[in-house]
Amino acid sequence: MTIEIGRGLAEARALADAHWQALLVYAALGVVFPFLLLSSDPIFSLRNIMAIISDPWTNRVGGSITGPLYLLGIVLVIVFGAMLAAWNALLAEMREGYISEIMYGMVAGVAYLLAYLLLYLVVALVLVLPVMLAVGVNEWAAASPAVSSIRQLVYSLIGSWLLARFCLVGPIMAAGGRLEPFSPYVESWQRTASAQWWLFGFFLLYNLAFGIAFGGLAVVHGMVIINNAPGSLLETMMSVAWVLLLGTYFIGQLLVPAGLYRASQPGATAAEVFA
Repeated sequence: MTIEIGRGLAEARALADAHWQALLVYAALGVVFPFLLLSSDPIFSLRNIMAIISDPWTNRVGGSITGPLYLLGIVLVIVFGAMLAAWNALLAEMREGYISEIMYGMVAGVAYLLAYLLLYLVVALVLVLPVMLAVGVNEWAAASPAVSSIRQLVYSLIGSWLLARFCLVGPIMAAGGRLEPFSPYVESWQRTASAQWWLFGFFLLYNLAFGIAFGGLAVVHGMVIINNAPGSLLETMMSVAWVLLLGTYFIGQLLVPAGLYRASQPGATAAEVFA
């Protein structure tokens, strides 16, 4: 079994054409709602972050860190729940409606999130901790910018490879209505084995493109903050730009793995799936 990326992208487009309304609904649930929640806390404001970085002794955000962490946890559950609900809508043999999909997504999303965090915790323990202990904690923390950049590059490449190998976990769970996330990790590993380096290159370029887009928007937003008063129309428009970019990324994160999942199934073409 192999995965052709071109076929996967064709499947993704077919899914988008067939389920564009569900994609918009779940993008609103998984992007707009969390964005509004995070905007309610000052610590997540780019203006405040820039002020703290420029003068940490004068500009401070009061209150306990517990509240923002609690809010961030809620947002993560909503985002992952929306993703599993959307994959269920895209890939299930028969849709059962938004309420059923959201209920499934919120339960399966928590399991998927916990398994995802556990995976990267294990990877960090296996790859980072031994190196840190070998070179010494103080030397690790005091590494030069060049060494830190190389280290970050290596870990980013490893992360992209892991993303390629486990990109089908969510679609596998949602297509079968599964709540248990561990066997889908095994199945994704098996399905992506023959095309892992092509998938690695694809996701590397994919994430690089979005990374440039997010970085560019952050720079533009920073310039707007520097040159405009708080609450200006232009700053409000930057919030809209963030929602649009995040929504595009969210939908891409749904469609690309879903299309690759379809492409990993032998014998079904996009035309046949939606006939």
